[in-house]
Amino acid sequence: MIITVPVSDLYATLRGDLNFKLFEVEAFAKLLDEQPQTECFALNSERALATKFIAESEYLSKHKTFLGWFGFWMCVFNQSEPSSHLEHQALGAIRGLFFAAAAYDLLLPQYLTTWWHETALIHNCNKLEMCA
Repeated sequence: MIITVPVSDLYATLRGDLNFKLFEVEAFAKLLDEQPQTECFALNSERALATKFIAESEYLSKHKTFLGWFGFWMCVFNQSEPSSHLEHQALGAIRGLFFAAAAYDLLLPQYLTTWWHETALIHNCNKLEMCA
């Protein structure tokens, strides 16, 4: 199974909900695919690891890189069928990013904890840091 996110959805999430500037969106998009050939970004774990998942660059801070990955997985969640394998995978990735960000002392915006709380009926966990 290939996990994909429409380019337009990812750009809208990063620019809107996560307040990325256009150059930050483009820098994060390059982490996913140097030159996208389709209307979707496909998750490529080899590319993600090769581009130093959390490395700072001259265009993107560690904080923005983490937020970009949250945005990617939120798009996956939003396009998945309820209770599907893909929905569970997206929720697990988002929760994992929460703990990884904490390990790097990165503060996440209130938007993300609010989003998690608002989707609690789906994953049965009111707070990112708590287990169901």
